[in-house]
Amino acid sequence: MADRKFPACEFDENLLRDVKLPDAGKSYRPTHATTLLAWYSRPSKSHKKVLELGCATAAVSAYLALRYPIEVTAIEKDENLFKLAQQTVQANNLKNITIHNITCAQVRGFFHAESFDMVIANPPHHLTNIPSPDPLRRTTRTADFQTAIEFIDATAFLLRNRGIFVYILPPMHFSFWMTEFTKRRLQPKRLVPIYGSEKSNAQFILMKGVKNGGIGMIVEPPITLKTV
Repeated sequence: MADRKFPACEFDENLLRDVKLPDAGKSYRPTHATTLLAWYSRPSKSHKKVLELGCATAAVSAYLALRYPIEVTAIEKDENLFKLAQQTVQANNLKNITIHNITCAQVRGFFHAESFDMVIANPPHHLTNIPSPDPLRRTTRTADFQTAIEFIDATAFLLRNRGIFVYILPPMHFSFWMTEFTKRRLQPKRLVPIYGSEKSNAQFILMKGVKNGGIGMIVEPPITLKTV
């Protein structure tokens, strides 16, 4: 693993500055959601095997693989993004990360049940809006409720008992996500609301949960993103 220096655990909007990423064009670039997921997905010493669902260019997976002594696996359904994710692995000289060109619905054919200590995801946030005219954005950032359920089912299948899952989600459909997680004994345990400014509504919700965890949840102090 490369010897790299990264920011401390305080949230930093430039957290991914040391990760070398290929140019995916204006249609797909790392966003605040990407950086927030990387920041909130800190594995503990017992989390040795981490999987990212829908990794895109693998910015989050690469950050975790560079920073922590873990084995990272990632999946990405879009073939072009999958190829860019492979470029990210090569550019950062990563030996502890593997990328698969599959969908969430296909994970049962590639992995054993309960194979991972942590599962993380930044799933498509637009579940009911009009699809983007941009083909790549339409594929990666717009979905339907069935696609969302495939993310949740994959998490439940892949995560070991008492394993951790971390998602970044839109407030708009948060009740849907909560309902579907708890149906599968994926218990949300910690939430962090994310604001664009002190006067705006929340843009995202970071969520950390435990498979087969007990009832009880903490809402952590909010994060307000810097504005220029």
